[in-house]
Amino acid sequence: MAERSFAREVEDLKLGEGEIFRGEGILAITKALLQSGVSYVGGYQGSPISHLMDVLADAKDVMEDLGVHFETSASEAAAAAMLSASVMYPVRGAVTWKSTAGTNVASDALSNLSSGGVTGGAMII
Repeated sequence: MAERSFAREVEDLKLGEGEIFRGEGILAITKALLQSGVSYVGGYQGSPISHLMDVLADAKDVMEDLGVHFETSASEAAAAAMLSASVMYPVRGAVTWKSTAGTNVASDALSNLSSGGVTGGAMII
């Protein structure tokens, strides 16, 4: 269940070059992700990033129009495993999870992603 709905605000994510974007910081992060050329975004709900997951869920139609896959993960480790797509293929992606505790849960999956010759790009929020 979403903590908050951003259904009205996600329409501003469609603003293009030369148009002024105004919105909460979490909407600006979402817009930056979409403009960076990510192919996928995933994550695990939790503070302090829970609103980011809400925005991404509300913006699913906008993301699909841009060819961006979004899914919520069962855990931080599952979200981190999504990053393997950026290690093995030339795609950009981003994942998000809660703070320090989430990074601890994701650490095993992250340690297996260390690799030379990465062809894509990944961001952890």
